[in-house]
Amino acid sequence: MKLIPHALCVFAGLALAPFTAHAEDSPLTPASFVEDTGSAERIEAGDLLRVYSQQVAAAACFYYNDVDRDLSVSLLNEARSGFDVHMAALRNGDENLGIIGGEERRKTLVKMDDVQAVWEDMAQAVDALLVASDDTAAVEVIKNLNMVLFEKTDTLLAELEGQYSNPVEIVQADVLTLEIVGRQAMMTQKIAKNVCKVWSGRDTPEVREQLTSALGIYELSLSALINGMPEVGLRPAPTEEIAAGLSDVLSDWTEVRPTVDTILAGSTSQEDLAYLFQHMAEEMHKLEEITHQYVVHSKHDY
Repeated sequence: MKLIPHALCVFAGLALAPFTAHAEDSPLTPASFVEDTGSAERIEAGDLLRVYSQQVAAAACFYYNDVDRDLSVSLLNEARSGFDVHMAALRNGDENLGIIGGEERRKTLVKMDDVQAVWEDMAQAVDALLVASDDTAAVEVIKNLNMVLFEKTDTLLAELEGQYSNPVEIVQADVLTLEIVGRQAMMTQKIAKNVCKVWSGRDTPEVREQLTSALGIYELSLSALINGMPEVGLRPAPTEEIAAGLSDVLSDWTEVRPTVDTILAGSTSQEDLAYLFQHMAEEMHKLEEITHQYVVHSKHDY
């Protein structure tokens, strides 16, 4: 069986961790050739959990530092409710989201439990922060747990990608593309979070390194999604709608990128930070919509 790399590592220069479909867990039957139980939608939901892990962290940083509180509150509430909705959908199924039937595979359920355990503490901190924006204890919880939650959701997503990658509903090339485009939405928030850290006085070599890495992955991945990257099995944007959406994201990023450099060079302007925050939220939502367009496209006939 052909293996494809877990795309989190494709552009990061790290050791590649291949994943493969668990054929032994999902035997093919004649009925499965006509029934779509939402493999792509499960991967999309898993990816959104990963996005939310960084969306909460970014919005909390901006909210705590009194930058565009309306947007901060909106993004915190969006992630707070969205996480619960998509976790429940993965666990129990949700026909409105295209996920037919609950999860039955024990190994995947254990990974969900791992995610849920961390999220419960994060969710309580989000609730507390929304009540009192100066709740330093809540901010510390989010600061300490957001990357733990990211790792747990990323592990769950890799499990879902392996489990539900099969030629009946979704081929591995489409799983790879969904991984990369979905990761882009998460990267917008990781970039925003680390820029907020730099601006608010937590400018350490580690934060700079994380930000530099995120910027490089984001820009290279965006180019690869638009133009393709054959060496990793990534094809160019498959439809005019997706191509136009990605070009729109690139245009927006080209506009906002100098602001990132300005902040990193020492700008103390709250207007610069609010501008970046707003644009990264817009790019995140655009990329989430493009991810869903890829989900729809993944169901095309071969």
